[in-house]
Amino acid sequence: MMNNLKNKICIVTGSTSGIGLATAKELAKMGATTILVTRNIERGKIALKGVIEYSQNDKTDLMICDFSIQSSIVAFVETFKRKYNRLDILINNAGMMSDKRQETNLGIELTFAVNHLGYFIFTNLLLDTLTKTPFSRIIIVASDLHFKGALNLDNLMMKNDYNGFQAYSNSKLANILFTYKLNEILKGSTTTINAIHPGVVKTKFGIQDRNSNLTFPAGRISPEKSSKALIYLSTSSKIQNISGKYFNKMVMEQSSVMSYNKKLANSLWQKSLEYCTIF
Repeated sequence: MMNNLKNKICIVTGSTSGIGLATAKELAKMGATTILVTRNIERGKIALKGVIEYSQNDKTDLMICDFSIQSSIVAFVETFKRKYNRLDILINNAGMMSDKRQETNLGIELTFAVNHLGYFIFTNLLLDTLTKTPFSRIIIVASDLHFKGALNLDNLMMKNDYNGFQAYSNSKLANILFTYKLNEILKGSTTTINAIHPGVVKTKFGIQDRNSNLTFPAGRISPEKSSKALIYLSTSSKIQNISGKYFNKMVMEQSSVMSYNKKLANSLWQKSLEYCTIF
């Protein structure tokens, strides 16, 4: 484990609460310059203060990005690149679930837009900085709910049969397909990418009950305990050269059968490009 992350630059999205905040605190405590990414400035300021107090590391930055708005992602990346010339660790953790179908300003179903397209655009725009940083790492926070995902590329927007639980599960499957596809693209570089199910975390993140109502379960693992798996993937020397894998917490496992479908991964990549206005 790299106990000293001095001179390392880390980005943690979805870092104002839960596992994202817990992870940011630990990375900062290890000496990293840690960028907290939030769409709510007030919540971000509270999180920033908490990270600095916990880590006693004032090399912590707060930057704004709304992953449902593609222009906001572009603005974030432009600002980041003006301030920093390297990126050692990128943790894509921001996510959402909704019991009602919503659309972005571009008419894209919101869960797909935030949970998949957000990661897709954000990571691709930062890829040049990542690949020029030796042994950089990309962590995709997925979920074991991807096993319930069933992507229909002709119905990604779920216009007529929306179900919040299914939309979330589909987006998590998309995360893993993206991980495996990007791993192929990264071959030959020292940048790695892995996906992780961090466990069922005690947060205010909603899941659906059998009546399709969003509920807020107690969860089984505290954010602090769950963050240890993200820290492991981000810093452990044991997996420095491991890429394109799925982890259940700190254990490498097989993901769903559908997640290994290369034809589906390629088609999803192309569909994703079609939904992007910035490439």
